[in-house]
Amino acid sequence: MSQPSPITSGMQRLWGDSTPAVRVIALVNIVVFAIPALADFVGFRLLGISLTDLLLMWGAKDNIAIAAGDQYYRFFTMMFLHGGLLHLLFNTIALTSFGSEIERIAGTQRFLGIYFVGGLMGGVASYIFSPNPAVGASGAIFALIGAEIVFIWLNRAVFGERAKQMLGSVGFTALANIGIGFSVPNIDNMAHIGGLIGGLLCGFCVMPLLMTIESDMGPVRIRQSRPWGWYGVVAVTIVLIVVVMVVVPAVDLG
Repeated sequence: MSQPSPITSGMQRLWGDSTPAVRVIALVNIVVFAIPALADFVGFRLLGISLTDLLLMWGAKDNIAIAAGDQYYRFFTMMFLHGGLLHLLFNTIALTSFGSEIERIAGTQRFLGIYFVGGLMGGVASYIFSPNPAVGASGAIFALIGAEIVFIWLNRAVFGERAKQMLGSVGFTALANIGIGFSVPNIDNMAHIGGLIGGLLCGFCVMPLLMTIESDMGPVRIRQSRPWGWYGVVAVTIVLIVVVMVVVPAVDLG
């Protein structure tokens, strides 16, 4: 029996039973986008409050507010906010493509660990290297891309000749989007790079290994999880916390 490729269209499986977390995150992103966008449309501008101001009120990354020492939650809330319909659309497509694949392969808990730890690392990288306000799930999505790269690399012996093509496809996606980020204004590329690094680190910790064993029915492919990998995810999270605690007080508020 042929096995499905680990790089398939996530849209076709978005509403499958194997991707509940992807569905929930996608719906939350849509709802959270719709509320401030609707508020901006129906009258906030008449009061002199722009969509940017609304996003800052809702939890966008704001270096000054974070540096004040009591709004670390913005590293988390920024992942659910988007600056426009196209921003939301592109991130939703990417989430359903890479996210459904990672959740199906690694399971919901590991998917959530990669998504949020990678997203937090993207937010921290943005905080350190970019003074501008930022929103978006792009850092978390790049973490999923990083995890998929690791999964293919770890199982390259199982995938055989296809591994090079698969790595080339996912790697090109990552590099092309980072390249676009350096050439197009108002794209938080530091969040992309930070998220990608976070996904690579978490992927090495928790993405499963594939094994092919012989059975009465012929070769069977099984997944071998690595429970110890969660210690690696915890270690990455602790490093993130330490970085935030060290870097945040050093930001010049003047």
